[in-house]
Parts: sequence; C-alpha cells; structure tokens
Amino acid sequence: MENRKKIGLLIIGVAVIILIIIIVLLIKKINPTEIVSTPTDVTGNNLVNSGATLTPTTTPGDVYRNPQKYNVAKEEPYKLNSNDVAETAKLFAERLGSFSNQSDYGNVTDLKIFMTASMRDWADKYVAELKAQPYSGVYYGITTHTLTTKVLSYDDKTGKAKVEVITERQETNADKLGTAFSQKMTLDLVKSNNNWLVDNAVWEKK
Repeated sequence: MENRKKIGLLIIGVAVIILIIIIVLLIKKINPTEIVSTPTDVTGNNLVNSGATLTPTTTPGDVYRNPQKYNVAKEEPYKLNSNDVAETAKLFAERLGSFSNQSDYGNVTDLKIFMTASMRDWADKYVAELKAQPYSGVYYGITTHTLTTKVLSYDDKTGKAKVEVITERQETNADKLGTAFSQKMTLDLVKSNNNWLVDNAVWEKK
C-alpha cells in the first residue's frame, strides 16, 4: 500500500513539472525576446550616438549629398586654336571636292557660310560659269576624303593661318568608276568675329 502512494506521488510530480515546462514555452512563444544588435562599421567599432539614421533599404548611393553649385555664366569663353583651323580646312576641302553635275553645285554654295566676302564673290562667279556650260546628259561626279591635315602657319594675333590638306579623290563618269588618286589643297584662312573663314583654296595640279 505504501509503494502505491509513492508511485502515485511520483507520477503527479512528473506531470506538474511537464505542465510547468509547457506553460513556460507557451509564454516565450507569445512574447519573444527582441534581440537588438548595435551597428558597427567595417572596422568593427560600434556606431553608438553617431547621429546617423540607418534605413535598411537605403544604400550609400541613395544618401543625398549636397551638390556643388556650378555657374555656367562664370565659365571662360572657348578660345579657338589651330585644331579648329585644321578641322575647318578639312571639312571645306572634302565638301568642295565632292560634287556631281546633277547636284546643282551645292558643294560650292553650301560652303559660303565658311567663306570671306571675297571668297563668296569667287564662288558666285564660279557657279555662274559652270551653269553656263552645256549639260551633256552624262553623269559625272567625284568624291573626296581627307588623308592628312597639316597647319603650315597659325597666328591668332594677326588672324591668319595656312593649312595643307591631302585628299584621296575618285571620279565616276557615267557608270564607270575611275582610279583613286591623291590631290593636295592649300587653304588660307582669316579670323573674323571669332570665326576662321576660308579666304583662298587652291588645288594642286594633277
């Protein structure tokens, strides 16, 4: 009889312990303990009271940075140099040297904005002479591409420059394509109102 009481008390004690464990686990599940970590930098130092607000979705590139204000009006005006002269001469030689008898001499008239007054007078007379010639009805054209450009002289103070442009040219007569050949053009340029204009352009004789 005494043994039965002991066994009964033991069972009751074990049941109470199990019940207590279950209650504790339920309490922890309902109110989990929050784990707070202190942010650190790359060296491992704590960033405590740094004054920075950390946003999990913000990357360093998203953080606003105060841009430096730039006043375009304070920028110095661009100054033309010998490279600009060489580029003008190159484009002029290629355009003047590329034409056809069906293009209404646009290779000359389109370039008048790059010419001095005396050069524009020459262009008008040259186009008039070409238009006065009878049209044979047979297509003729020539294309010109720049090979090299060399500034022979450049003086910004006097506003004068001389440029040599070596080109490769190829004629087309009717439907026949001619052999490509090299030809040099020498150009004189003068500076007018901060622009370099062509005052003379001469092809070297083939």
